[in-house]
Amino acid sequence: MKTNQLIIATASILLIGWFLTGCQVVEPKSDQKTSKTVIEKFVMKAVAAKKEVKLVLKADHQANQVNVTLTLENPNLKPITSAQTWLSYNPLALKGASINTKDSAFDLMAPYDNTFDENNGLVMVGRGSTKPLTGKSIKVAELTFDVLGGGATMIDAYDYQENLSGHTSVNTVVNGEPFNILLKPNSPALIIE
Repeated sequence: MKTNQLIIATASILLIGWFLTGCQVVEPKSDQKTSKTVIEKFVMKAVAAKKEVKLVLKADHQANQVNVTLTLENPNLKPITSAQTWLSYNPLALKGASINTKDSAFDLMAPYDNTFDENNGLVMVGRGSTKPLTGKSIKVAELTFDVLGGGATMIDAYDYQENLSGHTSVNTVVNGEPFNILLKPNSPALIIE
C-alpha cells in the first residue's frame, strides 16, 4: 500500500471510529495535544512501522560444510536498531559449527544469543546497533554448518510474529516506541541440497 493510501485508510478508520462513538468532541486541556497532532503522529508511526524489510539467506557449499549468510534487504532505508534471527534446522542433517559476526553491520550482541541449540535444531542470532542502520543491504551474520548426511534439508525462520513477541524480527524505534518491520519470511527460508 502506498503512503498516501495508508494515510487515507488510517484517517478513514479514525473518522469511522469517532462517528460510531457518538461524535463526541472533548475539548483538550491546554497541556494536551490536539486531535490533529495525535492523528498525524499515529499516521507517521503507521508509515514508519510498515513491514518492508526482508530476511535473505544464501548458502555456499564447501566440501562437507555449508556457509549461510544472513542479510536484510531494506529497500526504503528504514532505520534498523536490532535484528533477532532465530532459525530452525534438522539436527540430523546439519550440525552448527560457527557463527561469524566479524563482517556484521551490527556492533552489539544480544545476551544469550549467537549460539546453537543442537538438541532442538535452533541457531539463535541476536544483533543490535548503537546507531540505526539504514543501508539497502545489511549483513547480520554468517553461519557455518557441518553437513551430516546427503539429500535436501531446510532452514526456516523460527517463531515469527507480527509484533515483538516472536524470535525472528527486525526492529526500529519510532518516537521511543519499538516496532517489528520484518516481512513474514518465506517458508522454508532456505533449502540446502
